[in-house]
Amino acid sequence: MEFKKMIIILSIVAVAIITCLFGVSYAYYSLTNASTSFDTRVAGDADVAVVYAQSQYVNITTGIPITESQVPTKAGISKFSALAGSDLEGYEVAIEIALVDISLDTALQSPDFKIQLLQDGSVVKTITGEDIANNSSIILKDMSTIDVGKTYNFELRIWIQETGVSQNELMGQSFTGRVEISSSMKK
Repeated sequence: MEFKKMIIILSIVAVAIITCLFGVSYAYYSLTNASTSFDTRVAGDADVAVVYAQSQYVNITTGIPITESQVPTKAGISKFSALAGSDLEGYEVAIEIALVDISLDTALQSPDFKIQLLQDGSVVKTITGEDIANNSSIILKDMSTIDVGKTYNFELRIWIQETGVSQNELMGQSFTGRVEISSSMKK
């Protein structure tokens, strides 16, 4: 019985000594004004400015199918722009555009459900519901360089493409996602 008491007392003393050592080392660290800093700034904390005309969140409940000629006026449209400001002069700047946090009804995993990204009026990429079937994110524009000081205008279009057959199962379905623009810079 004495041996068990001795082990318990030694364990308590060891825990107390370790606790005191941690306290003393923390007190010394605090008194010497020690600090750790990481320089993560780029060009004065500059970044690519992104302005969303509506929101970075895309929430669409699909309506009636539309023809190719009706897409510019009747598709669900989200507009945004990106600008690498003059404070990034001397840097090579690149951006990537993705749709993330995607959620779509199973019926929209169809080749008739379309998403299209345009940059300054030119089509960058068109994907279908089949392309995003089991993905929670998809890249719409691969990482590519942009000019510093130039504003790039983007338009995201979402619609059901008219095929001439019954597409009733596609109407009234839900699609949600978030536009995410990632930037990278190097001197």
